[in-house]
Amino acid sequence: MLVTSSLDILWLSLAFVILWIGICLGFCAFYFMLAIRDVRQIITSAKKKLELIDQIISIVRKRVESTASFLPPLIEGAEKLMEAFREKRKATKAKSKKK
Repeated sequence: MLVTSSLDILWLSLAFVILWIGICLGFCAFYFMLAIRDVRQIITSAKKKLELIDQIISIVRKRVESTASFLPPLIEGAEKLMEAFREKRKATKAKSKKK
């Protein structure tokens, strides 16, 4: 195929330009998809970490709630012990003052 006129040169150069534009758009689309895949991986990783944090918080909450149900009797028992120690101390002080 021989180039016979300037119009043939124009069409040949336009074909090369269109080919290079297509190649560039293909590379741009490829790298855009890679970037979107990375963002998707980051988002799924963040979701997994947030779910783990939520599980940890719910476990801690359950343990605190179960401990809180035992807390009032423990506090009451500690108050009675403290009261008994105070009475014993008062009795000991009263005996030492009498002597």
